[in-house]
Amino acid sequence: MARGLAAATSLALLGLVALSAACDGGDDGGGPAIDIRDFDTARFTMTQTSTSGEESSQFTGDGLIDNRKQALSVTYEGGPGGQITAIGRTVYTLSEGESQWTSVEETTDGQVGFGRPYWPKFWLDAVQVEGLGGRSLQGGETTGYRLSFDLEKVAKRLSSSEASEPLDVRQAEVEVWVQNESRYAVQLTFRLELAFGANSTKLEITSDFSDFGTEVEIEAPTEVATPTPTQGGP
Repeated sequence: MARGLAAATSLALLGLVALSAACDGGDDGGGPAIDIRDFDTARFTMTQTSTSGEESSQFTGDGLIDNRKQALSVTYEGGPGGQITAIGRTVYTLSEGESQWTSVEETTDGQVGFGRPYWPKFWLDAVQVEGLGGRSLQGGETTGYRLSFDLEKVAKRLSSSEASEPLDVRQAEVEVWVQNESRYAVQLTFRLELAFGANSTKLEITSDFSDFGTEVEIEAPTEVATPTPTQGGP
């Protein structure tokens, strides 16, 4: 795995976004239906916390999303820091202090990528939906839901290849708060727990979205090192 930012955040990037592609789809799941609609563009802030045993690390980031292009750009602070740009199936990473971008190509088209697939319609893959009631958030009233995903399918999706042993996934869920008026998601929290023998790593990423419809321009970097091996299963 790459050093710096990639080591600390790319797994989260490639893994948590894979929650949206972890299931085969077509399962209505249990619980209430979600009244939500996609946005085209937005700004967002995010906080990522990783906990392994007694050790914990945290990153914060600011970014832009353009769902029309399935694209995202985010700058991280904390830990090594750095930048990530994701366009379609390609994720570009620039660690703090490095001079050249690296890239990873995803094998699965459609609902992959960080932010690109918060949308479209990741919630359709949930196997269970729990209503969380109402809450005032970002100056408006919202309705919350907790979505649980099939752990075996998430484990398969997060494995590096078909030949790899499936990961031991203990938790895979999303909490989403939807603005009642616009029906846009204004906050998303991904939670993932992976077990490694007697130990486990818990990952939580909370993103707050605003400035819907803002002008964005997300382009692939021009100087990129030789792409790293394909990540993710079919």
